[in-house]
Amino acid sequence: MTFYLLGIASTVWFLIRVIPKPSRAGYPCMRAAAPFMSAFVVYLLSLGGITMALRKAKKHLLGARYLPAAAFIFVALFGMAVAFMQGSKEARALAAVSTGPDDGPNQPMGKAIGIRPGRVVWVWDPEATDENCQGYFFNPKYSNQEVISSLFSESVKKLAGEATIPEAWDALFKSFNKRKNYVDKGYVKGEKIFIKINQVMGQYLIKPEQWKEGDYDVLGSSPKLDGPPSGTCHTTPYVALELLRHLVNHCDIDQSDIAIGDPQNPILGHNYDAWSAEFPEVVYIDRLYANPGRTLIHATTDDLLFYSDKKNTDKLYDIIEHTDYMFNLANFKPHCKAGITLNAKNHFGSHSRESANHLHYSLIASITNGIPTNGGYRKYRAQVDMMGSKYLGRNTLLFIVDGLFGGGSAEVWPPVKYFMAPFNNDWSNSIFMSEDQVALESVCYDFLRTEWNGTNRHSPVNNRWESMPSVNGVDDYLHQAADKTNWPEGFIYDPDNSGDPLPSLGVHEHWNNPERKQYSRNLGKSYGIELLSIPSKITGHNE
Repeated sequence: MTFYLLGIASTVWFLIRVIPKPSRAGYPCMRAAAPFMSAFVVYLLSLGGITMALRKAKKHLLGARYLPAAAFIFVALFGMAVAFMQGSKEARALAAVSTGPDDGPNQPMGKAIGIRPGRVVWVWDPEATDENCQGYFFNPKYSNQEVISSLFSESVKKLAGEATIPEAWDALFKSFNKRKNYVDKGYVKGEKIFIKINQVMGQYLIKPEQWKEGDYDVLGSSPKLDGPPSGTCHTTPYVALELLRHLVNHCDIDQSDIAIGDPQNPILGHNYDAWSAEFPEVVYIDRLYANPGRTLIHATTDDLLFYSDKKNTDKLYDIIEHTDYMFNLANFKPHCKAGITLNAKNHFGSHSRESANHLHYSLIASITNGIPTNGGYRKYRAQVDMMGSKYLGRNTLLFIVDGLFGGGSAEVWPPVKYFMAPFNNDWSNSIFMSEDQVALESVCYDFLRTEWNGTNRHSPVNNRWESMPSVNGVDDYLHQAADKTNWPEGFIYDPDNSGDPLPSLGVHEHWNNPERKQYSRNLGKSYGIELLSIPSKITGHNE
């Protein structure tokens, strides 16, 4: 029944959208609907062919024309085989949906990282955004920068366990240098910082004719900020602005030693305007044009990222190759191919190619069929290589997830209000932060699979994607990043082509339940994840 409903809905949706404007066939939502439509059409054609072939066979048999009858019987059998294979394929895909993770609650694996090992800080305040937001979510009038500033500062202090912001940052820089260089030192003047944001919507908001030097409509100044909620969630000005303020004002880092951007995409005007007004000397990157106010970056001469299944290698960018400290600022949203997209998948935009299509085969939903035929565990996942790269995950001082407005999908949905507690049909109004990338992704995954459970309905369109975070194997990359015993048999992750297998990149586990949201360290254990919530009353955790 699900197959028929999806097939009918996808076909009708595709025809309604594409017939009036054929160019829409290339839109991400149309690419998502097309596999279901094509499968349904093939199925119907198979059934139609079977019916016609059987009628012809019967007619020839009654006329004693046995050879033509045998030919039509063969055609009917072939049609049955096609229909059966199509149905079996869909059944296998649907069987992978909503089965959740293999490991149950509070079964930690891997080695916790950080000053407070395995600590993830989650701050939430419903006053951070305007619950009545009716326009572009990045419009300043829909966010309270004062509240966001307080949330961010509390996060940094609680993560480091220090009383003041400067002390907290000094501790975080020293913690990172001990992991990376085995030296006890803080930030040194002149060292370079790169903040990797998520600006994937740039390639959909900017029309091809706007990709020319000197076009200020989208790149140089803010696009129109009125109208309905629009555009997928990406890095908003507000959390990144606080990070810049901390680095410049509290850590005394020169603006010119800080770069920010998404190498694969341009920095949209609403971000550039907000940041450059306060920090004009920060390096705002672009891979295509230096105007207005952007600095061109260039692909590295050599390949620096070696995917461990030996199918691909990638160049990165000079800004990444030569940075001393990376900050990964991702967003809080599910994904129609990966199930979720957070800090790890944020690096699908860090390599020098124009898109990440060459990596989608390693996700739970193949790029060719759009349904989760690659679910399950112990399969190659490109996210692990990115988390383990000495230029990417292992060169990152701090992992941050901007959850002020929770996304609906990686490409096509605007922010949606979240039903789960404590959000209760409001924007998610959250910031997540950790030194441990595996722990942070594990916590955000538990939130997303609770919210996107296939029961909650955020939109009447594309309901098929509402259960993607719950597909079996979404957290396969976290299992593998945590512990090499979860790698595919005989497989070795070595993204730097160094000859040395990756160590544990952090600790993974699932909370006990969505109400208490407790991990092993919250339950008094000396291992696993600690989720520290602010305010503590939303979970009962100690601050």
